[in-house]
Amino acid sequence: GQAAAAAAAMQAVRDQRSIDSFISDLQAEVAEAGEAIERDYQLLALNIEEQSAAFGREKRNAMANRAATLLSELEAAAPASFRNRNALVATSKDSRLRRGGTVVVSGAESELGEALSAALAGMGCRLRRGTASCPATFADPNLPPSYTLRKEYQGADAVVFVCAGVDGGRGGVSPTLLTAAARVLPSSLRRVLLLSPRGVERTLQLSFALRNLLGQLDRQRAAADALAAAARRVGAETTVMYVETAGGGSGGGDGSGGGSG
Repeated sequence: GQAAAAAAAMQAVRDQRSIDSFISDLQAEVAEAGEAIERDYQLLALNIEEQSAAFGREKRNAMANRAATLLSELEAAAPASFRNRNALVATSKDSRLRRGGTVVVSGAESELGEALSAALAGMGCRLRRGTASCPATFADPNLPPSYTLRKEYQGADAVVFVCAGVDGGRGGVSPTLLTAAARVLPSSLRRVLLLSPRGVERTLQLSFALRNLLGQLDRQRAAADALAAAARRVGAETTVMYVETAGGGSGGGDGSGGGSG
């Protein structure tokens, strides 16, 4: 009886060892399979990341090429004045007016314009009265420049613009005329004098913001900038003087240089 019990006990131990060995082998296989799955997952994630980066680069390059094509098409369809915006600027001339020089005064019908004309005549300048307004088509970059304005400024040494708003609202040059004039400035031009209403350079201040509700001052500033740029292209110097309008607050006039001088 004891021998049979001992044999049974030994068999039970062997069976337990077999079970433990099986469990241990199974755990090792499961761990190995988990490591293999982790490696495969990392490789898959790396592959997806590389493909995503390559796809992103491809799309960005395609968009950049498309944008370049569109810009080229827009450039080709733009007016000549825009295509030549980077043209070489003419060499600056001596901006001093010689006695007997021709000066075109636009806006001379205002009181300030008349006083300025009289002063220029007293200095020995030959005066020509320029127009103060023009049709909007004269300023349209899609249409040819105005022959009438070109002839008006032909041979001028200087052009003076007394803008609307600097003399109590009486007469004065419109922003449209400034834009149109910028397209026809003569190569003989030495100096441009622009008398502009104060406020175009400070439209964020409350009093001037109220005047600019409909964008009047913004249009004036844009037209003046276009005129100054055109003057630089023919080698002329531009001076901008900001003048307080009648009833505009502080009164009087305030001059400050602008443009290329």
